[in-house]
Amino acid sequence: MNEVLARAEETPILLFPTHYLGNFVLGLPWVLKVLSFRPEAPVVLDARFGSLARLVLPEQSRVILYPRQQMAADNPIYSRVSHFWRFLTSLRGAGSQVILDLEGERFTGILARLSGCPIRVGPVMKRAGLFYTEIRDLNYQNHRFNAFGEIVADFVDEHIPATQLPFRVDRAELDVLRILVPDWQNKALVAIHPGASVSYKLWSQENFAQLASQLQKSGFQVVWVGAGDMDAQIITAIQQAVETDESVNLCNCLSFPELIALYQRCRFFIGNDSGPMHLAAASGVPVFALFGPSDKSIWAPLGEHSHLLSGNLCLLDDCIHCRLNHRCMESLHPKAVIEAINDKLPIEGDKT
Repeated sequence: MNEVLARAEETPILLFPTHYLGNFVLGLPWVLKVLSFRPEAPVVLDARFGSLARLVLPEQSRVILYPRQQMAADNPIYSRVSHFWRFLTSLRGAGSQVILDLEGERFTGILARLSGCPIRVGPVMKRAGLFYTEIRDLNYQNHRFNAFGEIVADFVDEHIPATQLPFRVDRAELDVLRILVPDWQNKALVAIHPGASVSYKLWSQENFAQLASQLQKSGFQVVWVGAGDMDAQIITAIQQAVETDESVNLCNCLSFPELIALYQRCRFFIGNDSGPMHLAAASGVPVFALFGPSDKSIWAPLGEHSHLLSGNLCLLDDCIHCRLNHRCMESLHPKAVIEAINDKLPIEGDKT
């Protein structure tokens, strides 16, 4: 404990109601780090991630859920105000003098100001002085994981937390897998997520179809994962393009705990730069991430079992604007992915 800065004697509110799964996964190790020194610290999370947080936060953790879904614009105004008022009452009743805004979005800055905490720590942003009493100029050229660490630096020691998270999966989640993937214990499972939040991160459906076909020939049970209409449409199109398809489509079928249970029982995961990819890396399953214009130095999957695969054509500095028609993704071929997997985890002839 003597390694922890004196500031850590205070108990901060950890304001982290991000709605991005990738950010949530990358910031959660730092939340756990603070809680290891200040287990009584309240943690503010998006209600969407409540079940996921349950798998990893200490059981005695004080969690305040931000009701984003209940405050959506299509809900009645009186319902939205009611939910926000209850949330704000819980936030202001936390009894802390310090609040740490890990996400640094405009709405979290407003929540920090409304918290009533006299000490408010957050990152540089437009008019940050209106929201925070202490502004951190974070280095966003480094990995996003590091930026979260810079926000909580005064409340932890110098040791970097493990990026693999200690998820606790119970029997109920395993029972669901037995129903959705019959005889899964005797199959070599591979989870694939072919979706992404934006189009420039997408590997082509044709490539995914070829990859899935080759994996099936090698004896693997391909399991498609994802959420939302777009992911569902992509997966359906890929399955239709596979000549003999024996894959299992679990898109929109799994809760977060069930998805973790699946990941932990897969031989490996393949997917684009996305939240499910970062969640897979945090679960400990070997990850093969397919990267195009995304900044690898900021968004690469973390952990010793994570591998980043890119095409062989050079990127321009402004490739994010896709002047080269995604050739950075299109130049990554299924054969190269199979070779990379074989290099790390031999799969040829794998029938187990």
